[in-house]
Amino acid sequence: MGGRSSRMGTPKHNVVLQNGKTMMDVMLQFARATAKKTVVVGGDIDKQISIHDHRPGLGPVAGIEALLTSNLDTRYLIVGCDMPLLRADTVQPLFVDGDAVFYSGKENDIPSSLPLVISSNCAASCSSYLNNGGRSIHGFLHELTCTIVQRPVGVEQRLSSINTREQLDNCTLE
Repeated sequence: MGGRSSRMGTPKHNVVLQNGKTMMDVMLQFARATAKKTVVVGGDIDKQISIHDHRPGLGPVAGIEALLTSNLDTRYLIVGCDMPLLRADTVQPLFVDGDAVFYSGKENDIPSSLPLVISSNCAASCSSYLNNGGRSIHGFLHELTCTIVQRPVGVEQRLSSINTREQLDNCTLE
């Protein structure tokens, strides 16, 4: 969490969904069903392990750097706080060998960047990418040797981020 949320107009983690829960509430519920440990990067959430970016204002890659250098674990599933349709069974195929694992894109276009399973072995590459002015997750992933998993059929909506009020209005939770 922690981006500017300029298209949404308000911090996305606090946006209330149709079910009355915030996006953050839904994502924490997802994390508890998926992982042994949940870490919030970019801000503080009550009763959660939280890590702040070491380089505030440099976007999500700076958050990834903070996580990879935290020594909380050696491998992480990274998701955005704006992915409330994500389910544990949707990310399960990403848990294969590899330092950076993510899904292929729709119809073989640019690969999806999130969800992403990434190893702390990528920390130095992440820092170097940021030091050289890089900011995008896609750009960072192009610096790594990645394992790309074929995107399962029919999961596009579950993998989408909710970035605008229009997308929020069209978001139907299962």
